[in-house]
Amino acid sequence: MKDRPTFTTVTLRSIFHSRFSTHPLRHTFLAQVFILLTPFNLPAQEDVDHAVIARIKEEGFQHSQVMSTLSYLTDVHGPRLSGSPAYYEAAQWAKAEMESWDLSNVRFDQLTEELRGWSAQSYSMTIIKPHYETLFAYPYAWTSGTKGTVTGVPFIMDGEHWQIDSLARYSGKLEGRIIFFDKSREYGPRFDAFARRFTDDDLESAVALIDPAMESKIEGETTKTVTEAIESWADWRQKETEVEQFFLDEGASAIVFPSSFNHGIIRVGGKYFDAIGEIKPVAQFVISNEQFGRIARRAEKGIETEIELHLEAQFHEDPRYRINVLAEIPGVDRSLKSEIVMAGAHFDTWHTGTGATDNSAGVAVMMEALRILKSIGIKPKRTLRLGLWYGEEQAYWGSRDYVDKYIGDIFTGESKSEKKKMSAYLNVDNGSGKIRGIYLQGNEAVRPIFSDLLEPFHYLDANVLTVQNTSGTDHLIFDASNIPAFQFIQDPLNYGTVTHHSNMDVADYVIEDDMKHNAVIVASFLYHLAMRDEMLPRKTVK
Repeated sequence: MKDRPTFTTVTLRSIFHSRFSTHPLRHTFLAQVFILLTPFNLPAQEDVDHAVIARIKEEGFQHSQVMSTLSYLTDVHGPRLSGSPAYYEAAQWAKAEMESWDLSNVRFDQLTEELRGWSAQSYSMTIIKPHYETLFAYPYAWTSGTKGTVTGVPFIMDGEHWQIDSLARYSGKLEGRIIFFDKSREYGPRFDAFARRFTDDDLESAVALIDPAMESKIEGETTKTVTEAIESWADWRQKETEVEQFFLDEGASAIVFPSSFNHGIIRVGGKYFDAIGEIKPVAQFVISNEQFGRIARRAEKGIETEIELHLEAQFHEDPRYRINVLAEIPGVDRSLKSEIVMAGAHFDTWHTGTGATDNSAGVAVMMEALRILKSIGIKPKRTLRLGLWYGEEQAYWGSRDYVDKYIGDIFTGESKSEKKKMSAYLNVDNGSGKIRGIYLQGNEAVRPIFSDLLEPFHYLDANVLTVQNTSGTDHLIFDASNIPAFQFIQDPLNYGTVTHHSNMDVADYVIEDDMKHNAVIVASFLYHLAMRDEMLPRKTVK
């Protein structure tokens, strides 16, 4: 650790030697000047190793493998829903790849909770009358297959809420029916761009914040803690179970929803709470908003549309599919090697598209960051550990399991062995846009540290620090355990408009230079956090 320089001794000596070398009061005058210019209580400056950063940049910019990793994750292995055979096969590849880079302790860490996986073998939906037309349809995950091919005229529940009280009036009317549920979204011309980068105004609005929960132009206000969110999900799951059971009891054949994205983009999720319980919901699909709207408008005119659909799906109970993937570069300092600096990204994706921006990009960046550091032969004081998480898309299942087993209970505050040893956790999961800075997650004590670590990348437009909280990904589980845990600020690109949880989440929307940029910055952060004399400061617990 070094004090911040103000005016160097060498500079002062040269000035006074030339002008006052023969003056009788030379020593008294110099003493007074040095007293006036001596810095008092200035913050310590991070010991930024520019030589190592230069090597990181050379390896990461000129010899990158990040796009190759991304292509294997997306083009070769494709979507990998939690608990599915595809997830396991991709995890086996990632493990073998990191072993080939000579990373240490590459291993699977099996989840404790028994969670069901799901996969679709075959599905389709078409209009067969009054004319033939293929519908752009994807099934909801964790829903049951149909009993063969189902044909019928849609039963439209227009504008009803997904609540048991609102559905009771339909009792006895749904046997064998194909239900079109909800209204299509209003469609209109789009005048703003699908893809964008943050503007200076956007970023300045975040920099100026003084309260972590305040809203900025880059991130909405966060009102719930992760523990509050998890507890509220339990209540939601109970309500969902009641609704799903209603449709099962009524004998409905299938339920169809409009996509929440326009422009023919299909945005799909899943009934992931049913991976925990015993309910296996009736087959459910999402179709394009525009096609849903057309069928609904025809029904309003009394014109019938006959639909044919099928879904062949399978639930999976194999415990091998419920795993996190871990890898390390071991620390070498005798007193610090038991401490950990951790990087993470969620390995699971939804089952449409190939999960390129959510979150193969984050996985590829984190894997590449460790590959870079291993390739240039760094010897960190602390152990660097990578966690590729299971089930973030469902309820942070993988990171929650890791924290529960090794760090502590986020609800009771019980501590376990790694809590005092975990110096920091860094996460990438905001699409594939380039890193512009980092969310401090309310931890003001790390601001001067991260400011110094970002300085070598200012010329790459990575210079933003905001006290703001950001939500919706695995760093929250570590933060809830009072581990210094952070998510990087990334340009949005097409994330919220095209790719997020959609069939368009494919590698074509990933920019190679942004990926290299991200891997280099993450590698530099990991290296310097592992080499600090002290662990990162934690937030004050009140």
